[in-house]
Amino acid sequence: MVKDSGWPVKRRKWNAEMWVGYGFIFPTMAAFLVFSLIPTIGVIILSFFDWNMINTPVFLGFENYIEMFSRSEFWHSLWVTVQYVLYSQVTKIILALSIALALNQKLPGMKLFRIPIIMPWIVMPIAVGIVWKWILSPSTGLLNYYIQQVGLPTVTWFSPGNVLQSIALVDVWQYFGFTTVLFLIGLQGISPMYYEAASIDGANKWRSFWHITLPLLRPTFLFVLVTAVIGSFQVFDIVYATTQGGPGALSKVYYYLIYEKGFQQLQMGYASALSVFLFVVLMIMTMIQLRVFRDNQ
Repeated sequence: MVKDSGWPVKRRKWNAEMWVGYGFIFPTMAAFLVFSLIPTIGVIILSFFDWNMINTPVFLGFENYIEMFSRSEFWHSLWVTVQYVLYSQVTKIILALSIALALNQKLPGMKLFRIPIIMPWIVMPIAVGIVWKWILSPSTGLLNYYIQQVGLPTVTWFSPGNVLQSIALVDVWQYFGFTTVLFLIGLQGISPMYYEAASIDGANKWRSFWHITLPLLRPTFLFVLVTAVIGSFQVFDIVYATTQGGPGALSKVYYYLIYEKGFQQLQMGYASALSVFLFVVLMIMTMIQLRVFRDNQ
């Protein structure tokens, strides 16, 4: 009797809960399928074809990839992107960690600075690029105006020698606040008892930072590095709004090359091959970062 009366009820309850659970995750899975998985598979397939978005696609096999690796513009854009990533991410991480350490101090008024530093992050990158193009203008720019007021020589920000650093400056300004908040969350998750024990043992602030703060911030560093590197390799909005790859091709980052080949020259197959290569590179870099941080734990 217990088996007959209890089992069917339990089974009906499990089925109801199961379908409710599927109902909750269905919108997310459908969005992932429609906007991520299917387009990704489509790009991979299209990378083996020649298609100008008008005529019928022509199968080429691996010719797009062979052509990609044989072109100097591919290697140039890749090198430009690597330089940009180094300029922006090293500066951003050092600045964000320094500000997070300051905001983590128990001083009056520190909490008031947390909201302003995150505000640039919520602005559209294309709008940020347009505004900063005006601010960094060599003749009418606001930044050069204030530089002149203090008696310093003006800077041609988008000149061949400064263009990548200037674009990295814009990226750092927009995203350092978000990175700061991430580090601040990580710092607040460290128990004060570690520092109290270190002070009892005679450790100064530098040794406590090196042997306590940095090791316990490793998960935060991992998340920041993975997301920052992926985001930096996909930079496009700021470059498009400020330099459009110029002067010459000195700021033609990898994503701008994809845009140029796909939507200006209508070489969609070749642009897809570029996209697939970037996807593989980012996946490999993410796996390496995960492995390095896991081995150091």
